[in-house]
Amino acid sequence: MIDAPSHGALSGESLSGEPAPRAFVHALLADLGRRWWLLPAGALLGLALVAVYLNRTPHYYTAELKVHPAPATSGKTPASPLGGLAAIAGLGGGGGGNDAVTPFRFYLDGLYSQEVAKRLARDEALMRTIFANEWDASAGRWREPASLGASVRSGISGLLGLPVVSWQRPDGQRLQGYIAYAVNIRQSVQTPVVTLTHDFPDPVFAGELLTKLHATLDAYLREQQALRTKGNIAFLTGELQKTTLADQRRALVAALAEQERQAMLAFGTAPYAADPLDASTVSSAPTRPRPVPLLAGGSVAGMLLAAVLALWLAHRERRNA
Repeated sequence: MIDAPSHGALSGESLSGEPAPRAFVHALLADLGRRWWLLPAGALLGLALVAVYLNRTPHYYTAELKVHPAPATSGKTPASPLGGLAAIAGLGGGGGGNDAVTPFRFYLDGLYSQEVAKRLARDEALMRTIFANEWDASAGRWREPASLGASVRSGISGLLGLPVVSWQRPDGQRLQGYIAYAVNIRQSVQTPVVTLTHDFPDPVFAGELLTKLHATLDAYLREQQALRTKGNIAFLTGELQKTTLADQRRALVAALAEQERQAMLAFGTAPYAADPLDASTVSSAPTRPRPVPLLAGGSVAGMLLAAVLALWLAHRERRNA
């Protein structure tokens, strides 16, 4: 015959009459109390590991460059009297009252473009600074860096049948990936000012890259606009020589005047698409890693692991008793 459970068991009480959850907590605290010294030891170990990490990892400085639309090209392009004819010819500034896309919009999209990265990659000093661990100064050539992590990843990828990506000499494509990862764009919702940021262990180079990126992109957009306006002027000039109707000639003359204005901006020396508010600025102290949160997190994590170890040892003792 099976005995009926006692009233204490049905009500969730331990054999001592104490509620089961409270008794469980008291047991855990008792196990931790017998090995209390593991907690400060774990905290000290966590602090030590974080200290080693802080001493071995690079400290990054943050550079900022604030830019805004260049005054000469930031406004709306006037509507052309050619209307649909100008749009078909690809002259820009067509009618219909639609806002033209300003050069500043192209500037923001072009920061991560392949063409700009390709042009920047021609700067050997810049490439050797960014990919310093892959440049062999004694041999004067690029080399694949020895990396245990890369070897492990390649081995795992091979076992799983995944494609193994081989090492590639630093070039424009790799620089494009670096810029997309390391250069951030922060846009203001109240003003047209856009802030470019870049983190790098060398504070001087952190700002230098932003300056070179801006100059290269602005020059590229200026060059593209110069080519477009040159072609448009040649087209309009040819059409003007063939047209005899007064209304069409007036429309062509107005469109030609607008293209001449665009050409003047493109061939000038003032900033074309974006104008920096000032030179790039760099933080006076490293911005990452942040020691205080890391040290606090390391000590807490060490204590938690030590508590788990203490409870596991107590459980093992009871099983062996």
